[in-house]
Amino acid sequence: MKIPERIIDEIARRTDIVELINRYTSLRRQGNEYVGKSPFTNEKTPSFFVNPEKGVYHCFSSNKGGGVFSFVMEMEKLDFREAVEFLAEKAGVEIDAPADDPKARERDSLRELYNRVSGSFRHLYLNSDHAAAARAYMQSRSISEETLHAFAVGYAPPDPRWLYLFLQRKQYSQQFLGRTGLFSRRDARRALFVDRIMFPIHSARGDVIAFGGRRMAEFGPKYLNSADTELFHKGRSLYGLFHALKEMRQSRSVYLAEGYMDVLALFEAGVTNAVAPLGTAFTEQQATLLRRYVDRVILVFDADSAGVRATQKAAATVEAAGLDCAACVLPAGSDPADILQQRGSEQLQKTANCTITVFDYLLQQSLSGVDELSSTGREFVLKQLFPYIRVVESAVKRDGMLQQLADRLGVDRQAMREDFFRGGERSVAAQPAGQSSREPATIDLFLMLATVANRDYFAFVRKTLTAEDLKDPRARDVYVALEECYRSEEESIELLLSRIERPEVALMITERLSSDEFRVNPDKAVRDAVFRIKERSLREQQKRVDSLLRRENVNDAEFTTENLLQEKMVLNRELQKLKVILDDRTAD
Repeated sequence: MKIPERIIDEIARRTDIVELINRYTSLRRQGNEYVGKSPFTNEKTPSFFVNPEKGVYHCFSSNKGGGVFSFVMEMEKLDFREAVEFLAEKAGVEIDAPADDPKARERDSLRELYNRVSGSFRHLYLNSDHAAAARAYMQSRSISEETLHAFAVGYAPPDPRWLYLFLQRKQYSQQFLGRTGLFSRRDARRALFVDRIMFPIHSARGDVIAFGGRRMAEFGPKYLNSADTELFHKGRSLYGLFHALKEMRQSRSVYLAEGYMDVLALFEAGVTNAVAPLGTAFTEQQATLLRRYVDRVILVFDADSAGVRATQKAAATVEAAGLDCAACVLPAGSDPADILQQRGSEQLQKTANCTITVFDYLLQQSLSGVDELSSTGREFVLKQLFPYIRVVESAVKRDGMLQQLADRLGVDRQAMREDFFRGGERSVAAQPAGQSSREPATIDLFLMLATVANRDYFAFVRKTLTAEDLKDPRARDVYVALEECYRSEEESIELLLSRIERPEVALMITERLSSDEFRVNPDKAVRDAVFRIKERSLREQQKRVDSLLRRENVNDAEFTTENLLQEKMVLNRELQKLKVILDDRTAD
């Protein structure tokens, strides 16, 4: 069910767009606008403009624009409802979950439950005698209390019934608890996590949505994750994402490690843009999630054979997602947590800063222990590397890899290309170029853009013109959107933009509104355009009447000669009045 538009309008009114955007990039006042570097791209010259009066922004480097909700959707990678909820919380506007949306209620209940349980696990970690071994273990791994606090690391007690009894006392039903992913499928009262160090898994917004647990007992799987729920899907989430987002946005890069302890170790060493998949291979959905925030992924997997295979698979997934991929070279037989424990945070930070292209890394690994001069050795290397090269999107980059590989193996470059193409090169479909929002505006579109910039004039526009008076379909779209907002008494630019069907027109609006284009003498701009369009419409109607009068037989009751002559007289009078007005305005 949709959030009522009056609520959306209220949230937009209460949100200061300059204050909001200043959290992500630094803005400075320039006349009536604010300007800064784009938070969407890495740029040296500021091309990001904000108009606080209109509540819009426009980024000329990425050609993106909109209002407060669009900005939050872009920066936080949320859908529209999530963006509204995000800003509603900050604006102090309540949004009740609709009574007929059980999935929304389920997600809200799960969020509330997981945040509560996370707090309980954290309390037990800090205060329970049962957690003494867990505390000692984390201390032995050189993880500070500051890092543990930041990630809310907790402890699940040895009693398998404790969690069920605790939550039952909080009035949670047995049916709901069975859907939380926190209890055994065989025994609904037995906790999934027993005597484990608990790692809360957060959403990008910071809500706890699942848990990972490391065993302290001798038996059972070393690591265990919550089951999938309405709120959590293992293959679409990443551990540490919420804590890494700030640095990810600033550096446009992320370290992809293997597990929970590696992320904590890197964070401890000052590498705060590290994440990890949740006990499974790195997935396409996780790569797509990262692509929202970064351009480059640095793989930090163990240097053993399993780690090399994981690096190769993850690299292919990263490249297929269109991201640059690098590798962090770890000492043989070690992972980030080992380096932190054995050599300290400074050495781990130095290791993390030592990166090479993932192709160089995979080439080194494939040549290890192989006679590269033998035909068998060469075939082995090609078999290892060709699958990775094929998923690389850039043809130039692929060609460079093939040349490097040919030179390293001492074979003819052309022969290398022929071998590669015989195996089937990955084709890349050309994407149509986007239309520029600076395409010429007709007088119709000029009027509607000026009216959007000066909404008070729409009452005059609608009294003088109808949508049918506008020839440009883009202008008609804007007119209809303004009319709907006018009737609903909505002021939010976001709601107006949401009603415009053509994306290029919405971009044109944010671009023009982020400048002073319609600030100087808006009365003249709007009224002159209205009268010119009205004159055009009257003359077209006059031509239609003249055409009908020239017909020899006009038998239609609506189009009798008498009626047509009367209509022509009315049109002539209207045109005469309009001409006087236009002449007066020209004289002014």
